[in-house]
Amino acid sequence: MKKIALFLFYSLFFLAMLLFFTPKENLYYFGEEQLKSLDVIIAYEEVIDQGFSLQIKDAKLYVKKIQSANIASTQIRIFGLYNAVNIENIVLDSTFEQFFPPLINHVSLDQNIFSPQQIHAEAVGDFGEAHATLNLLDRNVSVIVKPSKLMLSRYRNTLRQLKKTKEGDYRYDTKF
Repeated sequence: MKKIALFLFYSLFFLAMLLFFTPKENLYYFGEEQLKSLDVIIAYEEVIDQGFSLQIKDAKLYVKKIQSANIASTQIRIFGLYNAVNIENIVLDSTFEQFFPPLINHVSLDQNIFSPQQIHAEAVGDFGEAHATLNLLDRNVSVIVKPSKLMLSRYRNTLRQLKKTKEGDYRYDTKF
C-alpha cells in the first residue's frame, strides 16, 4: 500500500512540475502566430508566466489592421483536463459603438475532458449577459444573450439580427 501511495505521489508531483515548467509563453506566441493568418493581431501586451497560469496585461486587438479592442487583463490556465481563459475589462473601439456597447466587464471560456469538442463561454458587460457554446466538431456556435436595458433601448437594430426566445432572451446560431 505504501508503494502505491508513493507511486501516486510521484506521478502527481511529476504532472504538477510538467504543468509548472511548460513553456507557456512559447505556446502563447505560437497561438499568436496562428491568429496572424486570420488577420488577427494582438499587440503591445505584457506576458507574465505565473507558474501554473499565464497572464497577459494591456493587450490591443487588431482585426484586419483595424484596432478593435483594448483588453486590460487575460488569465490563461492550461491543465489538459480542464482549460480556462478569463478576460477582464474589454473596451471595444469607438467604431463599434453604433452596434454594440463598448464595455465588456468579464469573459470566461472553458473546456474540459468530459466534452473536449465544446468550448463554453460566458460574458458580462454593458450589453447584459451572454452564454455561448462553440462545438469544434460540428463547427457551430450558439449564443444566448440576456440584454440589459441599455442594449434594449439603444441597440435595437443589433438585437433584430438575433432570434427572440420565449423567455425574452435573444439567440444567435451560426456555422463557421
